[in-house]
Amino acid sequence: MSRQTAMPGSGYRHNQQPRPPEQQMDLFGSGLSSGAIGAPTWSELPAEAQAALTSLMTQLILDHAATTATPRTKEVGDDL
Repeated sequence: MSRQTAMPGSGYRHNQQPRPPEQQMDLFGSGLSSGAIGAPTWSELPAEAQAALTSLMTQLILDHAATTATPRTKEVGDDL
């Protein structure tokens, strides 16, 4: 007798409700901030705050990219 078992990731989804789509916050759009109540829009921030946030986000992205970079594979036969 063969027995089939549901493996994680095999496509079986029992008793799960579909997730509602997540909304991405529009940082540079005009209008009210939909992410945090009372938070200023990007254009309302002082230039110094915009520059600081841009610098911090750039550093965060570069740090993340550096830690998740795939190491280069070494070819067999290059051991001279």
